[in-house]
Amino acid sequence: MLNQSCEHQLIITADNQPTVLERVLQVTRYRGFQVIDFSAKVDRENNQLDIRLTIFDPKETTSLPEAGAHRLYHQLNKLFDIKHVNLAPIESIQN
Repeated sequence: MLNQSCEHQLIITADNQPTVLERVLQVTRYRGFQVIDFSAKVDRENNQLDIRLTIFDPKETTSLPEAGAHRLYHQLNKLFDIKHVNLAPIESIQN
């Protein structure tokens, strides 16, 4: 069973381009995260893609909680087609 304190959710708004999902998942994999849940929805009116990505950080430690998730957040924000990324620990979403 996964430690829920090492799970985070990224809510991403991006341009609706064919390569966006692939790049988001590729960066996530390169950073060593496991994808727990994933959904994507096209907002045709704004030509945007709304992505919800729940990740697990197997390397997260109690001394540096969320450090890896914050690095992933910053890496995703650097991608050209990404408009906005919101990062939240799972427990804050469920309450």
